[in-house]
Amino acid sequence: MRIEKDNIVIRSATIDDAEQLNRWWNDGNVMEHASFPNGLGEPLEDTIENIKSREGKLNQLCIIEIDGKPVGELSYGFKDNTAYPGWKICDVNYQNKGYGTKIIRILFEYLFTDEVINSKVPVERIVWDTMLENRRAQHVYERKIGARKIKIQENSWKDQLGNLRSFVEYEITREEFFNKNTSIDS
Repeated sequence: MRIEKDNIVIRSATIDDAEQLNRWWNDGNVMEHASFPNGLGEPLEDTIENIKSREGKLNQLCIIEIDGKPVGELSYGFKDNTAYPGWKICDVNYQNKGYGTKIIRILFEYLFTDEVINSKVPVERIVWDTMLENRRAQHVYERKIGARKIKIQENSWKDQLGNLRSFVEYEITREEFFNKNTSIDS
């Protein structure tokens, strides 16, 4: 899969991306917001297998590029007419610059409209979550994307350091998305 909009590219990860993904996933600073403050500790071989396991499938692991530079990753899967994505801008130089909102809008438009995906899994809604303390992300989801908070799960698991962690789950339907995001360029 490959989506291009302005200076942003979202594309399927390849074996050539394994080292970069592995560096990000093993970096505690990058993975802290996903509740892995020590990183994943994943061997490069496992990252390569993760990429290979998605080749030719609807469920994808992708690289986010801005101005031709890999700056983050995203993935998505499907169940019961629902898409379940996740994303992370890993390069701190590209955080807090409005790219997250643009990337989410590009991804959601793709998931709701791609003919191949929707011929196999008609996507009616998208569901994702974020850490409860990630107020910046919640602002984007609620105010800029127009998503609904559907659940808060408090103290639902322990992170690598033994701290109890909580998350917020969001949802947006196809109709809600297109009603609230009529100008994908904004």
